Amino acid sequence: MALSRRIFSTRFGQVHLRIGAGPGRPLVLLHGAARSSRMWEKFQETVDRATLAVDRLGFGFSDAPPWALTMEQFAQCTLDALNASDVGDGFDVLGMHSGALEAVELAHQAGARVRKLGLVGVPLFDADERGRALAKLAEQSLRPAEDGSHLQGAWRAQFAYRQPPYDLNDAQDRLLEFLLAPNPGADYRAVCGYDAAKRIRQLKAPMTVFAPRDELFEQTARLASLIKDGDAYVDLPAQSFDVFHRDLDFMIELVNQHLPR
Repeated sequence: MALSRRIFSTRFGQVHLRIGAGPGRPLVLLHGAARSSRMWEKFQETVDRATLAVDRLGFGFSDAPPWALTMEQFAQCTLDALNASDVGDGFDVLGMHSGALEAVELAHQAGARVRKLGLVGVPLFDADERGRALAKLAEQSLRPAEDGSHLQGAWRAQFAYRQPPYDLNDAQDRLLEFLLAPNPGADYRAVCGYDAAKRIRQLKAPMTVFAPRDELFEQTARLASLIKDGDAYVDLPAQSFDVFHRDLDFMIELVNQHLPR
């Protein structure tokens, strides 16, 4: 599907969307920390349905937020942009990592307009993990060094957790997304301040949890105990990192199965 790009004004800044024309109920796509809507491009170009991929506020080509937003405020901003884009009265939402929690909050704020949720790699942190995340991840902005040494550390970080052979083009894409964000870890404050388990229990829209073996598998697995009638928990033991890049066709098949258009 050919993609178009639009920018919409919201209560907390301008938000950039990549919009894929197609049939069926639109699918809203939310990325995680230090990524952008660019991670969804190949998915949007391949899947046979309407899609809207959001640069969550503070990432990609969207504005930096005026202050450290809560997850509720992130979702308000995204909903403003979706409403301005004429997303319609019914849509599905697929979110990854911190974008998965925004998807949960978006389902609460949009009410019956959200038909189904897909959550991939969910940061359902316990108290200790929240403390560590705030200490290590909430402030990741780079201070430029004249010799460019700050970029070397950011480049090495793109290989964390991953095993060779590395996809260097994908690593470079992820580095560029990291550099576009004024504070790549900013929404971890929102993640750590959000009562995710409570809000997930309160969901009315059915959810499907996708659990690849990535850095958030342990936290994602905790959602298995929150599954209700109409929900699904999909264990993905053969998938690990960058599933919408490395396992695109497989993930499209799963999304079509669990969030049909």
